[in-house]
Amino acid sequence: MSDGRQGATLAATLRPRLRWCMAWVIGGAAALFVANLGSYWAIPVVAVLLALCWLGLLVDGLVRSWRLRAAGMAALLPAFAPIVALPFAGFLASHALYWSHVAPSWWLLRSERGAFDRALSGGPAPAGVAIVEQVGPRRAFPMVNGKAIVHDPTDRMAAARGWNGGPVAADIRNIFGNNTIWCQRLDSHWFHCQFG
Repeated sequence: MSDGRQGATLAATLRPRLRWCMAWVIGGAAALFVANLGSYWAIPVVAVLLALCWLGLLVDGLVRSWRLRAAGMAALLPAFAPIVALPFAGFLASHALYWSHVAPSWWLLRSERGAFDRALSGGPAPAGVAIVEQVGPRRAFPMVNGKAIVHDPTDRMAAARGWNGGPVAADIRNIFGNNTIWCQRLDSHWFHCQFG
């Protein structure tokens, strides 16, 4: 087989594998985002399915590499495609899981902004929020699983970056009687915060 034909065969073999790997990375992040929005039991199911799909991509790449072994080192490219996709998948999965925590709070604040503003001036708590806690100028609207929408006119809550082990400043570490893990700005002085 000539070098030109080997290169064309290798390119034709590699192109669909790269597309499948890209679909696995992007689709996997989207599936994790949706699963984390739903319920926690969905995450292990999605993780197992993604692992099985990745294993299928790897086995397919190894089989293709074996069939193309006459092409030399370049024949290993179909087997490396799923391996190279792993760091990209990890990066997107981390961001998808992070934003799937924040998106419901952002949507609730956006859709019920008037109710939140009324609660700040002494009105009733918005729908889905049982109580309003106040510590100094800050007010928290607790939800389930240690999450809360927090109004902080000082914007100090922006310093809570405990996601993946980041620092949390001492003055906001134990605010609202809980351990502050991380906060994400939703809009002006509004934050989505997670407490432990």
